[in-house]
Amino acid sequence: MTFICTKCKHPLEILGLSESSYLKCNKCNIIIKKNEIDYNLDHNNIKYMDATGYNEKFHLISVSIKKILNNLNYNNKYLELNTIGELIEIILSSDRIFLSGSGRLKLICSAFCMRLVHLNLESYMLNEYTSPLINEKDCLIVVSKSGETVVDLVNVENANAMGCKTSLLTFNPNSKIAKVSSTVLNLKKIDDSNNLSYIYKNSNQLEITSEDTLFETLISIILDGIIAEIMIKICKHEIDLKNRHFNLEQ
Repeated sequence: MTFICTKCKHPLEILGLSESSYLKCNKCNIIIKKNEIDYNLDHNNIKYMDATGYNEKFHLISVSIKKILNNLNYNNKYLELNTIGELIEIILSSDRIFLSGSGRLKLICSAFCMRLVHLNLESYMLNEYTSPLINEKDCLIVVSKSGETVVDLVNVENANAMGCKTSLLTFNPNSKIAKVSSTVLNLKKIDDSNNLSYIYKNSNQLEITSEDTLFETLISIILDGIIAEIMIKICKHEIDLKNRHFNLEQ
């Protein structure tokens, strides 16, 4: 069986005899593992090649979605359930819940805040015009990939000084915000650099899906999962959510 390089169409040389053998393209000077999937850019599409030598074209979106799903599955496998349990208890034991995030994370936090309101839990986005005073009976939940966002660090330090419970969701458990937060949920970025992380175009290595996107999609799913846990704990159902939806547009 002949294997073809999807980049230059040059036949690949098989290095070794086992299923874990490597394939080498002497023209492109690249080596790939025989039993792994390899992705290379080909005229705005991605050509897929597996160990059987079967080729199939599909759009880059398929690769990006697969990488996002891989990251979700990886975090689901290693999820810190005890920390999530602590976070839920903090939410339910607080008079009010305040949320903070920057950029697209602010939108995701706003969606989570809306769901908490649907569950009749008093919740606010931090630093909004309608945000009330925060005190020791409240909690502050910060979402930051780096855990180094300056404004969030200041907010957590001020909340701590007021006796408020603080929590952080992050990719960086050793960050400045993590060190001053009461609870830290450490999420992880899957290391798939040998599989779905990169494509090559004109000899340049290009990232398929950014780390920011991986974190944002992961946070959105995690927060919706927390809503599901809270619904069970306080005996709420979907009809309870709908009964508290905005109704002037119906």
